[in-house]
Amino acid sequence: MGEPLISAVFDLDITATTSIVHRDDTRNAASIQSLFRREKVLTPAGEVAVVPIISGNAWRGILRRTGETLLAEVLDYDGQLTPAAAHLLRNGGFLRKSTREMTPEQERELKTLVPLIGLFGGAANGRVMSGKLVVSKVVPVTADTLHLLPTPPPDGVAIPASVHTVLGQESTSHSNDLSDTNPTVDGETGEGFSPIRLDTETLIAGTRLSGQIRLTHATPVEYALLADILEHFATHGHLGGRTAAGHGRIHATLNPIITSGTALSGVDWRAAVAARRDAAIIALTNLT
Repeated sequence: MGEPLISAVFDLDITATTSIVHRDDTRNAASIQSLFRREKVLTPAGEVAVVPIISGNAWRGILRRTGETLLAEVLDYDGQLTPAAAHLLRNGGFLRKSTREMTPEQERELKTLVPLIGLFGGAANGRVMSGKLVVSKVVPVTADTLHLLPTPPPDGVAIPASVHTVLGQESTSHSNDLSDTNPTVDGETGEGFSPIRLDTETLIAGTRLSGQIRLTHATPVEYALLADILEHFATHGHLGGRTAAGHGRIHATLNPIITSGTALSGVDWRAAVAARRDAAIIALTNLT
């Protein structure tokens, strides 16, 4: 018999410890006013509301890159990967014609050697590889979004009445380089000084958000890696952009529920991956 497979649901209760930026690039790609990404939803009363929501694709990307950082510490492949392999691990890869198309057996071997690919899937060598994760969108917890949440908030949690309550706006200014070389110019409108004001819509610090991850038919090594990724996200993670400027810090609590199989204690995914490091590096460098 093979190793037991595990299916699970992870509910995450997330709190923003600094404001979150998630730009809507479809509406203001070239604007100095950055609006938060929104979606139209139907309220329980059947009315249309426009709600700020963090896309599942953005959250999945954050988790994938967190996993790649953890994996890189074990496989120590710095400077050894092809561009295709690096792009697959970090961003999901790209689909294009290849002179060495991947076979189903090669895909299975790659996912066994590199459990991050087993979890998130990706594309390489002319093949789309499915993953085992379904990542939800991340929704702010307010009275008018309760029906959208994967699970209700804990009892006793104060819930804002509207999504408008948790939306804020922050302004920053940037000046051109001439202002540094000509500090004696008088006035903000003087020659050599033209400040640019950037307005950014945010979810304010303290906003609670809800997200969910579903894992299906994972090996014990894949489950252990995912548990580490989520633990790292919960304690050191972020959501949205402009993290270098202090936005997007969060902390989260996890509520994992095993729906099938058994999560064995003591499974060390690092030891399992490190034991086959050479084979994993060869498999990755074969990606073009």
